[in-house]
This record gives sequence, C-alpha cells and structure tokens, in this order.
Amino acid sequence: MKRDTQSTIGFDRGQVGIGTLIVFIAMVLVAAIAAGVLISTAGELQAQGEATGSESQSQVSDNIQVLTKTASVDEVGDNVSSLDLVVGPAAGANTIDLTETTIHALSSDASESLDWASTASSSEFETSNVYGTTNGNTLTSTGDRAMITIKNTTSSVVDNLVSGDSATLEIVDQSGATTYVEVRLPSSFADKNEVTV
Repeated sequence: MKRDTQSTIGFDRGQVGIGTLIVFIAMVLVAAIAAGVLISTAGELQAQGEATGSESQSQVSDNIQVLTKTASVDEVGDNVSSLDLVVGPAAGANTIDLTETTIHALSSDASESLDWASTASSSEFETSNVYGTTNGNTLTSTGDRAMITIKNTTSSVVDNLVSGDSATLEIVDQSGATTYVEVRLPSSFADKNEVTV
C-alpha cells in the first residue's frame, strides 16, 4: 500500500512544532527560575549593602570627642593617681552608651583593655555626669558631657605613669567608632594636685 506523501509531511511538521514548543517552554522555565534567583540575590545584596553602609556611617559619625584631659597627682607628688577625660558626642553622632565602651590603654610599661563598671575594680573605668547625662553613662545630645575616670588602682597603665611619661588611649564605643587620645605628662608636676595632659 502506498503511503500518502502529504500526510507524512504534515506529521513531520507536527513533530517539529511540538519539539520547538517543548524547548520554548523549557527556556521560559529556566529564565523564570534564573530571574527568581537574581531578584532574591539582588534583594539580599541590597539589604547587606544598606546594613554595611549604616554600620560604616556609625563608625565614622558616632565618635566620642575628648574635650579635656587631666591627671590627678598623688600626695607624694611622684605618681599619677587617675586620668580624667571630659567627653561628649561628636557632631552628628547618635546616642553613645559609655557602659558599652572599651578603652585600650598602652604605655611603655604596660598595655590593657578596660571595661566600664559602676564601681571600678581591676581593668575597669568609671563614668560620672558633668552635664546633661544620666549618671554619665549615656551621651544623647551634642551638649551632653561626661567624665571618664581611670584610676591607678584599676589600671596598670595609669599605675606606672610618672612625670615625663606618655600613654595612648583607644576609646571604642558600641558602634565600633574609635577615638585615639594621646596622654603626655609634663616633665615635672611642681607640687600640683592636677595637671593638664
């Protein structure tokens, strides 16, 4: 029996059309999945970028500003009994919680990290109110002032300071913003109870 050529051609065309349709549907599905992955990744990257930008901004703007630096001298007049730093927030800073602050102290004789404590003991510092803060613990507005006190009884760095010595303080707040403070003692205390450093 002779096969109809026209029906064979139509059958072949139908098979090619179905194959093309299957390939097209597969391409659409792959493109949809790829688009979903790209949109999801873009969203995650945007959120991560915003978080990183916010953290970077905090590290730049949330600095503690050191306004005055003084050292109290013991009665003998040879050694430093405490370092007192009057601090405030830098312009544009968010709230700074001094209880979450760490001070890294370094001198030629010692190095240490100091944490906050309401009543300082070993490796700790205290804060007190100067103006506008609650117990000197939180700096919320530009005019707030607090005093950070590091005593020789709680700090090996301060305990070893004598006239002519120097030390470096690195104050790191809760956002990671860092303030560097250079302490340079005069060559003679000249019977003073307190000296500017």
